[in-house]
This record gives sequence, structure tokens and C-alpha cells, in this order.
Amino acid sequence: MKLDRRKCRKYADRELKIPKSNGLLYAEQIGYIIRTAVRGIDHHRVLILYVYPQEDVMEGDFRPKFTVFQGRDDFVTLARKEDGTAAWRVSAFDDLGESWPFRRECAFFSPKDEERIQGFFREKEKKGLYLLARVQSGIQQQRRMERQRRKEQEILDRMEALPPLPQDIGEWLHYNVMPAYFFYDYKKGRQMVSGTCSSCGKEVEIAGARHNRQAACPGCGREVTMKARGRRGCLHDRKTCQVLQKTGPDELAIRIVKCYYTYKTDDIPEKFIRENARLFVKKIDAGGIQCDMYYDSYGGGLLTSWRHGVRPVFSHWQYNFEADQSGLVYCGNLPEALEGTPWQYCPVKAYHGHYHEEMEMEPFLSTYIQHPKFEHLIKTGFFVLASCLAYSRYRSSVLDETQARTHRLLGVMAEDVPFLRQLDPDFSTLNIFREYCQLNLKDRQKLLLWQIENKVERDVLKILEHMTPHKMMRYMESQYSFLVLRQTKYGTARYSSMQALVSEYRDYLDMCVKQKYDMRNSFVLYPKDLQKSHDKVARRIKMKADAKMRRDFKAAYNSIMQRMDFEMDGMKILYPATPDEIIAEGHALHHCVGGYVDRVAKKECIILFLRRSAEESKPFYTIEVRGRQVIQVRGMKNDPPMPKVERFMKQWEKEVLAAPGAPVAA
Repeated sequence: MKLDRRKCRKYADRELKIPKSNGLLYAEQIGYIIRTAVRGIDHHRVLILYVYPQEDVMEGDFRPKFTVFQGRDDFVTLARKEDGTAAWRVSAFDDLGESWPFRRECAFFSPKDEERIQGFFREKEKKGLYLLARVQSGIQQQRRMERQRRKEQEILDRMEALPPLPQDIGEWLHYNVMPAYFFYDYKKGRQMVSGTCSSCGKEVEIAGARHNRQAACPGCGREVTMKARGRRGCLHDRKTCQVLQKTGPDELAIRIVKCYYTYKTDDIPEKFIRENARLFVKKIDAGGIQCDMYYDSYGGGLLTSWRHGVRPVFSHWQYNFEADQSGLVYCGNLPEALEGTPWQYCPVKAYHGHYHEEMEMEPFLSTYIQHPKFEHLIKTGFFVLASCLAYSRYRSSVLDETQARTHRLLGVMAEDVPFLRQLDPDFSTLNIFREYCQLNLKDRQKLLLWQIENKVERDVLKILEHMTPHKMMRYMESQYSFLVLRQTKYGTARYSSMQALVSEYRDYLDMCVKQKYDMRNSFVLYPKDLQKSHDKVARRIKMKADAKMRRDFKAAYNSIMQRMDFEMDGMKILYPATPDEIIAEGHALHHCVGGYVDRVAKKECIILFLRRSAEESKPFYTIEVRGRQVIQVRGMKNDPPMPKVERFMKQWEKEVLAAPGAPVAA
């Protein structure tokens, strides 16, 4: 009998006054006081517990904190909140408080209150709250079982649409999925060895049998692994397969089957085949699919061992065979399984037959719905592109899926389709070839094959701005064979791969363009020694940059020369004549002024030297000036100026920098 909460509420909030002389109000170990009653509610006897907080009663508040209604097979609690409102709770009595069990904090107002509980449960030997907890625990267990029963019934209803597994699934697993062996007795010196094939079960003879070698069975033609009976020990094999079945007009079920074979002392395996998981795949209006997953918990259920969700594993970073949903696909029932569904023309058999490897079906079926040309790619032989769409995170915008013709779909010339079909490229390779087609390059097919063979992925297009693919490939081949063994000063080869050589050639051509060389001159385009020519051009560029920097450096000082001179107290201002002098100054004083050379050339600042008049050649202090302001004065190891130097600098700023018509430094 389920309690009627609306009717129970009429008996809640009973304010029973408790005299302040009652000793329970002064017991520190007691937090709540319980009073009880038995009432007839909805024609049933109901035990009611009124639970009053001790602190509230002491302050004159006689409203119960909890009102517990206990029936024969149901219970519910009305809990009062701090704001005065109340809410229903289905927690057991022991779970109502902050600590567990709640009954430790409670005491009965009088012995009659406990006797009412004992009488209600018709057991006088046990304590009242213990009886209440025991009964409520049993009711909670019944509730849990009922919830589990409902969930499992929903799963059973979900599984009703599944037809039985194909009758020949075991035979198919044995002959197509599980590994085959040739078991024989080793005898030294025998050319032909007689043994048993585990696949066909026939006694056959194989020449030159060697343990763990591969051979073909003369009886069934399967590839077998040869195992000498004296050395094989106990063999264990396990494989996964998938079976597709139709469960509705727009839904498929993917059934994951695990197969275990064990060869102990006999040549016949002990077989254990069980269904491990079920995936229900349904097309949705948004254009994708919805996938409901179930796994076999191997027992522990009231009605079924199937559970909704993904199989729990110890670690997602460690392989778990039971949770693996990739496997070979049973193709014997595909026509009838896919007929009438959104996957009626899905090329599962063609794709699986091409690779004949383990695959995961859910991403494959999802890709078929999301990409309208997925089927076209497989039927025209572009299996790698289809694999990238289904199983790679790489999503390419290369394909124009509005096109019906293969060359337009791929974005290439029509005459290139047979070449690409034979090559079966991935999206990265297709992107490279598309660019060649857009440029209408001659020998583009040879160029792509050359790149694949030499693992060249970049820098080619920049080189082709100056020559044909044929000339580039011929020149790169000749230079690679000439330079690959040349050692650097560090004892290693400069070009570890053809890609390294191509990248350096592209760098060389870029430098030649910047130097305005004649890029139609074969002497420039095809130097006899690429490495030496590259380094020569790089040195020339550096020398030009250094020459410009030196000219700018000299011009910066010419504008202020002899206009910032000053001498006082045996010290004077000097000008650096070259950038090398600034670098030497930094080395001598152990500070970083050498890095300011470029700033001086760009007129961002001016560097001056402070010297003792008697030792003009010996570094003393270095000065940085911007505009008419001294930024810093640094001595040995960046030491700040001594008092004598500070007085010099203040006087110099006053008489030179601040003087009318003084030059602006940088």
C-alpha cells in the first residue's frame, strides 16, 4: 500500500508541548525528541513519528522538524525547512540527520512512544528505532529491486526486436576468423611431415615443417601456423566479430560477439562464444545517427544481465578486450539486414572485403549518413579517403560532395582518376595533387610519385615557380647523390633526407630572388654544388646587411661628432669609431652594450664612452643617451656610477645636453 501524501499532510506539524522541566532538554547527548502516534489514514493504520529539535523546544518552538509516516510497506517523511516551508523526503529515518545513524541523536519523550512502535510492528523484544530501521531497510530493498526490475524490463522490451544470431555464425568464425594451426609430431630428418589442420580437421602432409612457420594447408588452402606438439604448450586465441541485423525501418543493431579458442592437449579446440555487446543505431532527422549501447554484465540481474551504457573498464588508457568493439564483420546476412533501412546501399561488404581487417561499425554507418558521397568513394576504389572520413579526426573540405562525377568530386582532371585510383591516396596527398591540377602542371603524376617515394611533403610549389617538375626532380636527384654523404663540421651529414635538400633548395631560390638575380639563368637555378652556393649567397646577404649597418652606424655618429665633447676632473667623453668598439667595450666591462649596435644604427639611441683622460684606451664607464636624456651609465659588471662620475654626468647634462642648439642623440 502506497501512502497518500495529501491525506498524510493533515496529520503533520502537530505541536505537542514539552515541559521545560523535562530532563531530556538538558541531556547534551540528545539532539532530537521523538513523540509517536498511530492513526487511520486512507483506511490503513499508519505509525507517525514527530521529531522535535531539542534547541527549538528550549526556545519554545514546538513544531516538529521531521514528521515520519510509516505504513506496512511504505514510508515517507515531511521535512520542515528553515524558511518554514516543508518538502517530502523518501530517505530512511537513519539518513535524516547530518550524521549516521540518525537514531543515535534521538530519544523518546516517554516509554509509551516507543511501545507504540513495538506494538505497530508486533515485536516487543527489540528497541523501537531498531525495528523502524529494519523495516525501512527492507522496504528500501524492495524499492531498489522494483526499480531494477523496471529498468531491466525496459531493456528486455528493447531487445525483443532482435532476431536470433545466424545459425552458421560458429562455422564462419571457425573458418574465417579464428587462427588455424598445423599440429605435427617432430621427427628429425623427415622432409614430409604428417599432421592435423585445426581448420579442416584433415590429416595432411607438409614439406619442411618448422615450429611457428607459416604454410598453406593442402586440404583446405588456409594459411596455418605450424606447431610441434612437443613444444606448443597451451594455446589461447580470442577474436571479435560483428553481426548487423535490422530491428526497424530506420534502425540497425550491431551485435558484438566474442570468440575464445583454447588448445590444451588435444588438436580440437575448446570453444566459448558469447555475445558481448549490442549497439542500436538509428538515423535522426538532424542528419546524423543516435546510438544506444548495451553490454552484457555476465549475471547479477533479476530479469536480464544486459545493462545500458558503455562497459566500465579499469583504465581508458589500457587495452581491454572485453570493451573492444572492433572486429571482423559477418557478411552472410547483409543484403536482408540492410534492406529497407537508410543503409540499404551502404558498401559494408565492399569495404570490409577490400581490407578484411577488424573495423568499428558505428563510425562507418554514421559517416554513410553524414557524407552523401561516401558510397561513391568506396565503389570507385578510393578506400583510403573513405577510411579517413570514417575513422580519422582529419576532416577535409577537399571533396565537393555536390558533384556526381568522380574527378569533380575530387577536384582533379578526368585523366588523373585512374592514376589516383591505383595510388589510393589519403587527403594530404590528394591536397598536394589538387594544387598541381589547378596549375595544370605537366608531369604532375610523376612528380607526386617522386614525392611519395622520397617522402617530400612541402616546399615543392615554391621551387616550381622557377622550373618544370622534370628539371626539379632531375636536379634534386643529382644533388642528393652528390651531397648526401658530405659531412658538416659537427661530423654529421647535412642532408638527412630528400626533404631536407628540397627545403634548402627552396631557401636558396628565395635568397636569389631577394638579391634580384636573373632567375632565368641556369647558372643561378642549377648550381653545381647547391650547398656551397647556398652558403655563398647567405654570406653575401649577411655582408650586405653588415655593410648597411656600418654605414648607418657611421652616419649616426657623424651627426653628433665633436658636438657632445666634454672634459672635467680628469675624465672626458669619447665616441666609438666602429660597431666593433662597442662590442669590445661590452666584453671588457662584462655588460650587454654589445647588443645595442643595431639600435645605434637605427638611431634609436647613442652609445658614448667615459674615459679617464690619462687612460683613454682603457674602458671605464659606458653611457646610453636618448634624445637629450641620459638613460643609463654602467661600469664594470653593470656597476652604478661612483659619486665622482655622477658629478661629471650632471655637469655634462647641464652644459652639453641641455644647452640651446645641442644635438639630439637618436
